This record gives sequence, C-alpha cells and structure tokens, in this order.
Amino acid sequence: MNPLGEHERAAIREVFVDLERDVPILLELGPEAAPITVLAGGREIDFGDETKLLLEQLAELSDRIDLTVKETENPGQWPKTTVAGALVYHGLPWGYELTTLVGAIAEAGRTAPSLSSASLETLASLERDVALEVYVTPT
Repeated sequence: MNPLGEHERAAIREVFVDLERDVPILLELGPEAAPITVLAGGREIDFGDETKLLLEQLAELSDRIDLTVKETENPGQWPKTTVAGALVYHGLPWGYELTTLVGAIAEAGRTAPSLSSASLETLASLERDVALEVYVTPT
C-alpha cells in the first residue's frame, strides 16, 4: 500500500522546502487498549502499520524531518505521533488529519511563529499554562 500518490508527494514536498530547522517526529506503537477493526478496500486496516508507512513517506520528502519509531508492550491509545515534542496526534492521520499533520510539521520547522503580534501578546498575557485538546471523528 502506498498512502501518498505522486501528486500528494509533490504538494507536500513544496510545503517542506521552507523548513528552516529540523523537526523531530516520534511515532509510538503498541497494542490498543480498546482494539477496533476497520475494513477499507476489502482489507483490515492496521492503524500502526499505516501510520508508520505514511510517516516514513513524509520523512523521505525532507532531510529536515527526523522520524523515530518506538514500540511498547503496554496497551494504550496507539499509534501516537508527536511532532517537535509538542503536538500529539492519536490515530491514523488520513484525510483532513494529514493536512493538519503536514501543517504542524511546517509550523514546527519555522524559526519564528506565524502568529500575529496581537496573538503572541495575548498568549504571553495568560496567567498559567493551557493545554488544548482537539477531537475529530471520521464522517
């Protein structure tokens, strides 16, 4: 299986050309705490294998991307992808989630934030750290 076609690779390569610094990506794999079976195209999908293949293909598109894969025996919410030690994504980043992942890699590869100065001032004025969680479901 080849998750990314040549058209997608070319588009993503264009985004990654602007990476100004290295972006570490950690993929953690292990047994699912609550396993589910997903069938697509007449075959069962292994989220860990698909995510690994997809991330390997992304890493091939730029020398600035450093992919590390770790496996555990502990049941959990796997696969887990961490970009630059900050953004954590659980599950298989297909469809719109792939766009989000590519955007996260591009942002992590910048030397300066892309936020406006007003946004940066607002964030700096927060009195405590804030952790954001975003949940998506396939539709």
